Amino acid sequence: MTNLERTWWFCALAGGVSAFGTRFILDMAGIASPSGAAQWTLFAFCFFGVWRLFAAAAWLAVLLVKPTSRLLDRGAAKPGRAA
Repeated sequence: MTNLERTWWFCALAGGVSAFGTRFILDMAGIASPSGAAQWTLFAFCFFGVWRLFAAAAWLAVLLVKPTSRLLDRGAAKPGRAA
């Protein structure tokens, strides 16, 4: 995760965009409200897929606007883990 993905405001924004994007995609697929394990699994895969797409697009936007931003740095590695 980059420093951008560790900020609270980015997580809130990415979660909102992912929720609305996932609801739109599922609605277009004919699933108005998920029911059952299979549909909830599909919802989860879609949600995290949209989250990662949004995070990649935001990272690319920051890279294009300000290539030396601290938000692009990799997050601090946890103790005992290689970076």
